[in-house]
Amino acid sequence: MVLIHSGLLQAGVYVVRPMGTYQALNFGVDVALIGVIGAAFALAPLVLAIPVGRMADKGFAGTALFMGPVLSLLATVGLIFADNLWWLLGFLMLLGVGHLHAMVGGQTLIAQRSSNPKYERNFGLLTFYASAGHAVGPLIGGLLANPSGSQIEVAPALWFAAILFIFAALASAALVKPRLLARGDSSSRGSFFRVVSTSGYKPAIFVAGATTSVLDVMLIFLPVVGLALGFSPVQIGSLLAIRALASMGVRIFLGKLSAVFGMKGVLIAGLCVTLSGCIGLGFVSDFWLLATLVGITGLAMGIGQPLTMAWVSRIAPRDSMGMAISVRLTSNRLGQVAVPALAGLVAAGTLSGVFFLMAGLMGVAATVTSRALSKTD
Repeated sequence: MVLIHSGLLQAGVYVVRPMGTYQALNFGVDVALIGVIGAAFALAPLVLAIPVGRMADKGFAGTALFMGPVLSLLATVGLIFADNLWWLLGFLMLLGVGHLHAMVGGQTLIAQRSSNPKYERNFGLLTFYASAGHAVGPLIGGLLANPSGSQIEVAPALWFAAILFIFAALASAALVKPRLLARGDSSSRGSFFRVVSTSGYKPAIFVAGATTSVLDVMLIFLPVVGLALGFSPVQIGSLLAIRALASMGVRIFLGKLSAVFGMKGVLIAGLCVTLSGCIGLGFVSDFWLLATLVGITGLAMGIGQPLTMAWVSRIAPRDSMGMAISVRLTSNRLGQVAVPALAGLVAAGTLSGVFFLMAGLMGVAATVTSRALSKTD
């Protein structure tokens, strides 16, 4: 049920967020501020991640999982009726809070139910289902928003997302149980300083934040780049779907790949290929060549998130797993606030510069990974 929930929720989120970009453009927002609009999704969760992690460590991971689609549903319905930029920002923030609850709840349940050798496999499956949602959501959302190929109407796509969130809530309702999978001494749960002082934890959350923010920038700015190049929302949705399908292709095999080449080798390879792909994207304007590069880059992008989940879960104190995951998500959200905002400033000068920014961030992440992990990891 956690896996099904992940697919449905991520599909809904990946419908809503590109539609938020289109709504912002309809309101007359300058392209330099698009990154700030995208960052609104991460702003509130940046503050709330630690309390949600404590909630999961107290045994309410299933409740957090259920609250995710409920809050996301409220945000989506609000966006349908939003008539100005401030409402748009507020509901995107609420969507981010819902997404945060779902991520902390789902990842905590997977971590608590997995043995050490199974982390890569199980987190690979979790993110495989998420990628399925990433593929289906933007594709159908683009078709619903632009059925005639002319004017963009976001409301039909947002209603579709609302339905997905309803089914995600139903899928997780049975997991709303008091103290589900709570373990250990309650006095030791939720220690922020204990978690962040764990050896190797800071590099792990930096790499996690870097890989997530790069994915976020692509989600936010592909609609902008596509409109500049004359692509339709259906074509943009297709590109996002290709990226997600490529990520699915690698995630289903992550357990086996890590067993053969080691987590360090697989993770660095993914970061380096992402770096190369981002550089290529900065020079391409043909749709089919762009689709090919998005597919290759998406394949590599599919590696970072599940392997950093496994990295964090493997080194975190067992009775503070929810806190460790929530701090990782805080790092992700910090990247999702700072990097898209910076990308927006870069985009005001040149859209291709956004991809070069992502490439540079991947280079730093690869260096950090190389130094932090041993050859046997």
